[in-house]
Amino acid sequence: MKCYICRREEAVVRIEGKNYCKDCFLKLYEKRVEKVIKKWKLIENGDRVMVALSGGKDSASMLYFLNKYKKAVDFELEAMFIHLWIPEYSDLALEKSKELTKMLGIKLHIVDIKKGTGKTLIEIARSNRRRAICSICGIVKRYYMNKHPRERGFNKIATGHNMDDILEFFIKNFIDRNFEWNDKLKPIVPSTHPKLLTKIRPLYECSNVENYYYAKFNLLPFIESKCPFSKISKWKNIVECFDTNIPGSKRQFTRTIEELNFSVKEPEYKQCKICGELTTSKNGICSFCKLIHEN
Repeated sequence: MKCYICRREEAVVRIEGKNYCKDCFLKLYEKRVEKVIKKWKLIENGDRVMVALSGGKDSASMLYFLNKYKKAVDFELEAMFIHLWIPEYSDLALEKSKELTKMLGIKLHIVDIKKGTGKTLIEIARSNRRRAICSICGIVKRYYMNKHPRERGFNKIATGHNMDDILEFFIKNFIDRNFEWNDKLKPIVPSTHPKLLTKIRPLYECSNVENYYYAKFNLLPFIESKCPFSKISKWKNIVECFDTNIPGSKRQFTRTIEELNFSVKEPEYKQCKICGELTTSKNGICSFCKLIHEN
């Protein structure tokens, strides 16, 4: 197969109906991520950015690229890993995160929920059987991804959400009429309160497959197995139909989402009665504290 860009017969990756050699793919990938960062001003001089590592390919690729990007922009970069104590998964994911940060010379913060709450994720889930464990996991991670970096003086949290994630979330939310959630599915969600960090998604226009090859070609350590509690999204097949029928349509759809504005009113925040973090609940207790303290 000839590379679509350099025309040499060394293509090793096929993306959106086009074949690429390793070197051209890596350059194209990095150019795409850099374009999103610059267009949306995700990272600027003087920023303090913390990357949320999961141990997987997406966050590994993001951290690797951002570490290279420091040559062009003067910003501080560190990483965090939330240890959920999922058997036969969390320890391996932490090991890969340690390997990656050591390889790149980046400080890793380990947030242990067992030390913070006295419970593992599974123990929290057992006390909250009305909620799916993935929903509980999301509440716990969002809580610490905002609280931990902010308390250490960071002004931005970077997550590895990719193009496929964004499209699945958008379609599901749109059908369910959750427009306020879709309004936040952007490359950047600016802070609207001193206790809210700005959230950035540098891999917004990169797919699952692209992140996998970027991590593989750069020999990055990452866990390839999935969380034992993860389920195949029923929206995944719908998203994959786009590029199967019209190559490149997933990326175009994602770029359209970037520009949408649902004009959703910002919620009224108050401080949680228990932990002091922000909440919009009527009883003044945040979702995290409800999980930990009300059962």
